[in-house]
Amino acid sequence: MSRTNLMALPALASLITVASAIGQDYRYAVIELPRLTDTYQWAGAVDVNSQGDTVGFTSTADFRIHAALWPREGGVIDLGTLGGQYSGAIGINENGDVCGWAVADPNGSIFDTRAFLWRNGQMSDLGTLGGEDSYAFALNDSGQVVGEAAYDISGRSRAFVWTDGEMLELPGIHPELGSGVAFGINNSGEIVGKGYDQSLQIVGLFWRNGEVIELESLGGEGSTQAYGINESSVIVGSSVAPSGQRHAVKWVNQQIIDIHSPTVGSYSAARGINNLGQIVGDIVSAAMILNLGEDWLILDDLVPPSLRLPWRIERATHLNDAGQIPVTADYDGDTWALLLTPVNPTMTLQSPLPGSAGTTNRLRVTGATPGARVYFCYSRHGGGTRIPGCDLQQNALQLDQPTVIGSAIADGNGVATITRNVPLIARGQTILFQAVVQNECAISQLVVHTFD
Repeated sequence: MSRTNLMALPALASLITVASAIGQDYRYAVIELPRLTDTYQWAGAVDVNSQGDTVGFTSTADFRIHAALWPREGGVIDLGTLGGQYSGAIGINENGDVCGWAVADPNGSIFDTRAFLWRNGQMSDLGTLGGEDSYAFALNDSGQVVGEAAYDISGRSRAFVWTDGEMLELPGIHPELGSGVAFGINNSGEIVGKGYDQSLQIVGLFWRNGEVIELESLGGEGSTQAYGINESSVIVGSSVAPSGQRHAVKWVNQQIIDIHSPTVGSYSAARGINNLGQIVGDIVSAAMILNLGEDWLILDDLVPPSLRLPWRIERATHLNDAGQIPVTADYDGDTWALLLTPVNPTMTLQSPLPGSAGTTNRLRVTGATPGARVYFCYSRHGGGTRIPGCDLQQNALQLDQPTVIGSAIADGNGVATITRNVPLIARGQTILFQAVVQNECAISQLVVHTFD
């Protein structure tokens, strides 16, 4: 998770050898997104655009929470507030516009919020529907923003779309309660969320061409909610099944499909979908992802192990078309903003041989480009490290604060080998290994070993 310059790390005189962990599917590098300060340990990542720019919130030196933007190049930008002490970013579009909530009153609490649009370094108050509060949850590339806003002094709120400087109430089904909340919008202006039907049941809603459509449910006694929509108009959310369990669902051509799996327990909800049809969501105790043609997978099981920072991923609500997932993770009561970025190994790192401490061992890579310089790296902890000169969407190392053991030139068959002595003290410990060709942004798979 460190951004340490890989090539500036010192070489290690001895190689620590271990027995390989077999069958583990480490799909992501875990990039820690920096806070504005380390004084207050609280941060979370919520949304990411296709370029890898990420938004969420982070703590400040005076113990406040501010909306944050993490540019794909690295670093963090404080988006400020509307005059109060708190704010949080929830959505970002391809133009770098950001929406969310912020406190306008200097004496206001975190519950006295207004929807904002941040554009070109300026945060603007989007107003309300007549009441005092509003929240913005999503925006599209045209700058249309959706969310919920209070419409009278009672504090009751209704779904809105903000466009061309005007906040408009979205139509509802129930004549008195009106619409509820708008959670998502695509570039065609199609909007999804939740509201109330005639019997006061919470139902999923789909707004298109100025009309409101009640989405089909699974038929159980309980609410149906729609959270996200992609450019193909595929909608994701949750609905209560006849069994009484809440299930993750998607709607294709407004027809509901139950995508819950009993392998993840009795509860699931789908929160976000990209244009490839990949879905993120959650179960009772973990965040999960549904890949194309696969069952639900727990995100905690897809990231490299870390003894220094054994995080627990709590929430994932969005992902981009590159498969990057912004998440909020817990570590010993603190929350962390992380960006999970997929890795694409093109080389194979073999297990060290003979695999015994107190003797000379060999590390070998196959599948490298002939003539390429291959760097062999290790760390005690998994995580993520940017490869200098490489975009995160190309590849990242899955090691935290990696050390370069040594390097070798790949021969005509694409094989590179180094040998190092292994100290006896290495016996019984776990070490992570990975190889990289920096100028190609190429990596091997992650190898996790425990000392013989």
